[in-house]
Amino acid sequence: MKVHIVLVRSESAANIGSAARAMANMGGDRLILIDPRCELDSSARQLAAGARDQLGDVVVYGTWEDFYAQEGEGVRIALTRRAGRKRRISALDETLGEISASLTTSPSENIYLIFGPEADGLDSDDLAFVNFTCHLPVYGEFASLNLAQAVLLTLFLCRQRFPPSTMPAQVKGEVVPEVQPFYFPDQLIKDWLTAMGFDIRARRQSAYLTLRRLLLQNRPTRHEIQVMEAILQQNIRKLQGSVDLTTEELADDLSDISI
Repeated sequence: MKVHIVLVRSESAANIGSAARAMANMGGDRLILIDPRCELDSSARQLAAGARDQLGDVVVYGTWEDFYAQEGEGVRIALTRRAGRKRRISALDETLGEISASLTTSPSENIYLIFGPEADGLDSDDLAFVNFTCHLPVYGEFASLNLAQAVLLTLFLCRQRFPPSTMPAQVKGEVVPEVQPFYFPDQLIKDWLTAMGFDIRARRQSAYLTLRRLLLQNRPTRHEIQVMEAILQQNIRKLQGSVDLTTEELADDLSDISI
């Protein structure tokens, strides 16, 4: 099982370096940055210490869309300490246990552990791109962890459930296997909602973000996504007044989708 650390809009190069060192301690595979707000300067290299390999191999994406276009399929877990009416969060260890029980893991499968910016963490738009939202165990009165501490603790809990294939986990020169990009029909969902009359530009009550969050939290398989695509395409044709498929033709289309 590959375990990757994803830092979103990180503001401190020193924290990125410290997170890289935590990865070297606990067997993190790749460090991924999404829209970083700082340069990897000497402070990052200094605090990375013996984790220069992790810091040197960092992968940077400008947006969530870029991340999804390039990364392989896997489980995406966001870490947050803020709960709320629209934030359904669970204990990380419980979620990892559920994942472990439901997955047939192989060395090529991926878990992405996702952390937000230091000042205010992940926002609601970020959480629309993940499968699970979790919190870490904290037994003191102060619930906020430093970013590197959070990475260290999260990786420790994750590696207890999914230990690396070899010990020690840090293997220099390891070649990351090529993976198929994760596919999610963003544009088709937007087209369907637009055809239904929704204004997907209204960010406060975005039907698109809500629907995306619901789908990802249920972790649809590639086959289920293909079935959903066929249904949405037929619905768009009907809404636009195009020639409809018959029930039998739609059933044939769905039966042609391989599992």
